[in-house]
Amino acid sequence: MTPSQPYAQIAHTLVIDIAGFSTRTADEQRRQIIALNVAVEAAPVFVSARSIGGVRPLPTGDGMALLFFTEIAAPALLAIEVSRLIASSLPLRMGIHSGLVQTTLDISGGENAVGEGINTAHRVMDFADPGHILLSAPYADWLLQIEGWKSCLEALGEGIAKHGQRIGLYNLRGDGYGRRERPSRLTDAVSSQTTSQTAQKKVTVLYKRNLKPDGDVLHTVEERLDALGFDVFVDRNLRIGIEWARAIETRIRESDAVVAIVSPPALQSEMLEYEMETARDQYEKTGKPLILPIWTHESEPIEGIIADIIHPLNQFRWTGESDNPRLVAELASALSEPPKPQVAAVRLESIGGAVPLDSPFYVERTADREFFSAISAGESILLVRGARQIGKTSLLARGIRHTKSEDRRCAFTDFQKLSQSQLKEDNAFYRLLAASLGKQLGFKYDFAGEWDEAFGPNLNLENFLRELLDADPRPLVWMMDETDKLFSAPFASDFFGLVRSWHNARSTEFDGPWGKLTVAIAYATEAHLFIQDVNQSPFNVGRKIELQDFNLQQLLDLNERYGSPLNHYHQAEKLRDLIGGHPFLTRRALDALAGSTVTLDALLSGEDLEGGPFSDHLKRLLVSVTHLPEIEQSVIALLKGETPRDRDAMFRLISSGVLTMGGDGKMQFRCELYRRYLMAQLTPSSVALQGK
Repeated sequence: MTPSQPYAQIAHTLVIDIAGFSTRTADEQRRQIIALNVAVEAAPVFVSARSIGGVRPLPTGDGMALLFFTEIAAPALLAIEVSRLIASSLPLRMGIHSGLVQTTLDISGGENAVGEGINTAHRVMDFADPGHILLSAPYADWLLQIEGWKSCLEALGEGIAKHGQRIGLYNLRGDGYGRRERPSRLTDAVSSQTTSQTAQKKVTVLYKRNLKPDGDVLHTVEERLDALGFDVFVDRNLRIGIEWARAIETRIRESDAVVAIVSPPALQSEMLEYEMETARDQYEKTGKPLILPIWTHESEPIEGIIADIIHPLNQFRWTGESDNPRLVAELASALSEPPKPQVAAVRLESIGGAVPLDSPFYVERTADREFFSAISAGESILLVRGARQIGKTSLLARGIRHTKSEDRRCAFTDFQKLSQSQLKEDNAFYRLLAASLGKQLGFKYDFAGEWDEAFGPNLNLENFLRELLDADPRPLVWMMDETDKLFSAPFASDFFGLVRSWHNARSTEFDGPWGKLTVAIAYATEAHLFIQDVNQSPFNVGRKIELQDFNLQQLLDLNERYGSPLNHYHQAEKLRDLIGGHPFLTRRALDALAGSTVTLDALLSGEDLEGGPFSDHLKRLLVSVTHLPEIEQSVIALLKGETPRDRDAMFRLISSGVLTMGGDGKMQFRCELYRRYLMAQLTPSSVALQGK
C-alpha cells in the first residue's frame, strides 16, 4: 500500500436481520439462514457483483451484512429483490448505509471488515420493524442523485441510536417491497422534516487563500457538508482586525470539528499555523474540535509546525476531482460516528511478565473465550499452549478470576518457582504439591498419618486429592504454569500419567470426585519430545487451547489503547511486517512510540538494535540460540536458506518462540526482526544477505 492510496474505502452496506431469530429452535434457525442465503445468492444484482469481486458478504449470526464496492444502488436493488422473493415467508429487517470500512484479518487469518460504514448500517437496521427497508440519509443522498429513485423514498426524520448517534432515516418502499408504516421506534414527537445524522454539528474549514487546488477542494467540501446538514463556517467575509481575530479563534474553539485543507504551499502559512495550533490546544483541553486534515498532494507532508500537527492524525487524501465523492463520504462518515480521542493521555505501564488484571493493554483473543467456556463447562484437562512471551501466564491469571467469579475453588502452581533440587525426587515433589494445594485452599491434611510411604508418591497424591475434592462441594480448577520445567524431571511420565488417570476416572468411577476437577496445563514445548508413552499422557486427551500471535486487527486495537501512535493503517502493516504479531514486541514497540522514545522510521530501519526498545529482548534471543551447538547450527542453516536436519532442535526453537511453522509445513522465523538480527550476529555474509 503506497502513501497516496486511501487507507480505507467507502462501502455501500446492506444489513439483513431475521427478526425474532434468537427465539427459534436450532433447526428453525438453520432453515431460515438457508432460505435467506438461497434468496440472496439467486438475486441478479448479487450474482453480477460477485462475478467481478464487487461484494463482500459477512455472516452476522442472525442474518448477514453485504458490502458493495461498485454500483451505488446495488444494496437497494438487492434489498428489493430479496424482499420480493422471501419477505412474505421470513420476517426481515434491512438497513443500508454508505461509509468507511477497512479490511482486517480475523482470528483465523481470513479477511474481514470493520468500520463506521458497517456499524451505522446495523444501527439503521435497528430502527426497522419486520418488512422495513431503511436507508441512512448519507446513502439516500447518493441514491437521490440517480434517476428513478425519488418516488421510492420517504424521509422519516431523525432517530437516536447507540452512543447518542443521530441518524437521518429514509424509508424505501414500493410495489411488492418494503413497508409503508412508520417504524415503531421513531416516535411521533420526532419531526418528520428531513434531517441528517450530522445536523447542528459545527464544522470550521481552514485553508490558505488563493491556492490551487485548495480552493477547489474547499468549495466541494463546503457545498456537500452543508447539504448534509452541517453548520459549516468558512472565513471569507469578516473584516481583518481585533474583532476578526477574536471571532476566528472563538469559532474554532466552539466547533465540533475542524477540516483543514493542507498542501505543500499551505505548510508555509503562518495564519493557518495559528488556526491549527488553536484547534490542537482546544482539543487537548476538551477533546474538541476533531481535527480532520485533507492533504492535497501525492507526497507526504515533511516538515514545519502544520506537518507536526497533522502527522499523528488520520489524514484524508485528495489528488484530483475524481476523489470528490470519496472524500466527502469519508468526511461525513468520520463526523457521524462519535470520535475516539486522536491524542490520548496514556498512562504507560512496565512490560514483561504477566499483564496485570486491570491493565488497559490486555488484548483478549479467541483463546480467552474458549478457555473461560471450558472452565465453566467443567472440562477435565485444558492444554494452554503457546510460545514463550505469548501470554500464557496472563491468560491463566484471567482464568483464575473467571473461576472465582463462578464460585469455583482455584489453585495455582508455578513450576518455574521450583528449584532443580525439588525436581530430583518424586516423593518430595508430590508432597510439596499437596502441601501447596492444601495451604492455598485452607485444607488441613494429616500428612503424618495419611501420607504412607508404602503407597508410593502417585497414590499418596491421588488420595490427598480425593479428600481435598470431597471436602467441598464446589468444583476445583488447578492451574499449572511453566509446566515445561517438569518435562526433564525423572518422574515426568509418571506425573503426567497420573493426571491422565484422573481424566479416565471420570468414566470409570461414577461415584468418584473427579468430575469436580479441572486441570489447566500451560506449556510451550512439544510434549511428545519428553513423554515416553503418549497413550498415558494428558496431552492427547485434553482440550487444546492454542495461543496465537496478534493479528493485524488486534494490533490496531492495541494501538488505539496506546493513543494511536500509529496514525495510518499502512504504518500498522509495516510494524507487523517487522515484528509479526509477537505480543511482547508489539507492546514494547507501541510503548516506545507512545512515549516518544523512538520514531517509527527508526524502529522499521533497525538502526538501533543494540540500544533501542528491542535490545534486551534480542540479546536474550541471541543467548538462547547459541546456548547449544545444535540449536545454533539449525538457526544458521535456516538463515542460509537450507533445511535444518535436527528435528529436535526445530521443536525447541518453536517452543521458545524463535521459529514458527508456516502453512506449507516449512520452518520460518517468527518475525522479520529475528531474522534480521540473527543474520547480522551469526552469519559472516550478513551484509550481503540483509535484504533477502
